Amino acid sequence: MEKLRRLLTENLSLKVLSVILGFFLWLFVKGSTREEVAVVVPVELEKVPSKLCVRDINPPSVTVRLRGVLHQLNRLRIEELSVRLDMSDAQPGVNTFLLRSEDFSLPPGIEVLRISPAEVRVKLSPLVTKRVQVKAILRGEPAEGMEVAKVEVLPPFAMIQGPQELVKDLTEIRTEEINLNGASRDLELEVPLAISELPLRSCQPSKVKVKVKLQVRS
Repeated sequence: MEKLRRLLTENLSLKVLSVILGFFLWLFVKGSTREEVAVVVPVELEKVPSKLCVRDINPPSVTVRLRGVLHQLNRLRIEELSVRLDMSDAQPGVNTFLLRSEDFSLPPGIEVLRISPAEVRVKLSPLVTKRVQVKAILRGEPAEGMEVAKVEVLPPFAMIQGPQELVKDLTEIRTEEINLNGASRDLELEVPLAISELPLRSCQPSKVKVKVKLQVRS
C-alpha cells in the first residue's frame, strides 16, 4: 500500500505537467488536422446589364466541398459564402457558366475540392417598358336596392417595366379586389395594383384612386 502511495505522489508536479502538455499537444494536433466539409452556397449575380432582367437561375445554389485546417473551417462564416457570377457580358437567352474555385471568396488555406453541379444556367430577357390600362376589380354586391352606376380609376394607366415575353402580351393591370358588400353610398378608395405575382421590374404608380358611384336600382 505504501509503495502504491509513493508511486502516485512521487514527482506529482511532473506528472500533472505531462498531462497538461499532452492535452495541449492533442489540441494542437487536432486543430492542425485538415478536414473536409460540404456546404450549400447560393448563386449571386453581379453587373447584370441594365437593359436585361433575370428570368431564371438554375440551380439557385450549389454544393461545395471544402478542405482546410479545422480551426479555419470553424471560423468560416458559412452564411456569408456565395458564388458571384459576372454578368457584364451576358446576352438575352440562356447563359451558361462553368464554376471554378476562383469564383468563391475564401480565406487563405481553404481549398475547393468539388462543386456540384459545376454548371449554372441563367436566363435573361430584354427589359421593355409599356403603358397599360388599369382595371378596377369589384367584388360583392352593394346594399339592397343599390347598383353600380360608374367606376372611375385615377390615373387610368400605369407604366410597367419587365421581361419582354411577359410585357408584350400584357394589356391591363388589375387592382386588388374592392369589396362592395353592403355599400349604400359612393366609395372613393386608394387601392394597390395586383402586381405582387408578376415578375415586373417596376410599375408606376403602384396604387390608384378608385371612385365607385352607386345609384338606386331602377
